[in-house]
Amino acid sequence: MMKGLYLHIPFCEHKCIYCDFYSIEQSDSFDRFVRTITREINLTSGKIEDDPVFTSIFFGGGTPSLLSPVQIRKIMDALHRNFVVAPDAEVTVETNPGTVDDEKLRAYKAIGVNRLSIGVQSFSTGDLTFLTRIHSVEDAERCYYNAREAAYDNINIDLMFSLPTHTKNRWINNLNRIIELEPDHISAYSLTYEKGTPLYQKLKNKEVTPLEEDLDAELYGITLDMLDNAGYEQYEISNYARSGKQCLHNRTYWESCEYLGFGPSAHSFYKGRRYWNINNLQKYNRKVRAGLLPVAGEEMLTELQRAEEEIFLGLRKTGIDLKKMKNSYNLDILKIKTKEISSFSERGFVVIDNDYLRLTKQGKAYADMIASELM
Repeated sequence: MMKGLYLHIPFCEHKCIYCDFYSIEQSDSFDRFVRTITREINLTSGKIEDDPVFTSIFFGGGTPSLLSPVQIRKIMDALHRNFVVAPDAEVTVETNPGTVDDEKLRAYKAIGVNRLSIGVQSFSTGDLTFLTRIHSVEDAERCYYNAREAAYDNINIDLMFSLPTHTKNRWINNLNRIIELEPDHISAYSLTYEKGTPLYQKLKNKEVTPLEEDLDAELYGITLDMLDNAGYEQYEISNYARSGKQCLHNRTYWESCEYLGFGPSAHSFYKGRRYWNINNLQKYNRKVRAGLLPVAGEEMLTELQRAEEEIFLGLRKTGIDLKKMKNSYNLDILKIKTKEISSFSERGFVVIDNDYLRLTKQGKAYADMIASELM
């Protein structure tokens, strides 16, 4: 059974226009933060009733690669002191181009980091400018090549499509470039306009116009075809991997396994309880230094909530397991949602195959809408 450990590192050199994750541009003492998060790890371990084996560690943010190898090692040491970590655990650090060099990457590798996730987002200078990314295309490629030279054999690259400036040709050029680089894993996301972000405000002010839904769907279809032809398996709606290179940590979330989160705004799921940390660094620091866990809220998932998650996550992966829905939740989806499923089927969005309700290639472009209707 997969189990994950997540570390939220909230620091950024610059907060991008579209980002709604908790992050700050100020550089509060990194050493002080490391002391605080390791203390939170110590406090949490005393609340864990059993000794689960954790199969993945993920440093997210923010920009975790702003931390030095020594600081990452201190956090890793705290995790190993307090929890049972599998010898072959996947250890990922999210990395922004320009924040690491060859020496830093090699030092990360030496302390046990075996997977990198590089936030490239685009190989177009115009796209990077729109997204307010502060790295260049050359920085992104240099980061990737340095990682290969440092002997990383498990590298993800993040890309974003459906920018207001996107045309088919621009997106195809992005895909061609990433295929040439041959990363082990690709995460390709459609741009979203999240409330509270500067991008959302620009949308409200009519300073930007979202791509039309049909073109967004077409770009998604192009992504499926090109990455499939290049040997990447789509194992989740936005994620593609070479054989054996699926992200173990993300699968922990998608398969409703347990995980523990540390740092401001981090979420955890343990023994049916979901809880989340304070999303303010100063308040987080004060709470932990007082010897208290920095929990902001919690909930015990109801049977209905678990069933809805099965629907949402199932559609994003291999489909909704109809037998499991009946046996575990006493829900006959085909009967309850006959009208909706018939409509989606007529439009070519879903099929029923071996007791699974699956999205078609065309339907995958509308996965969130379909899941909302079925939930």
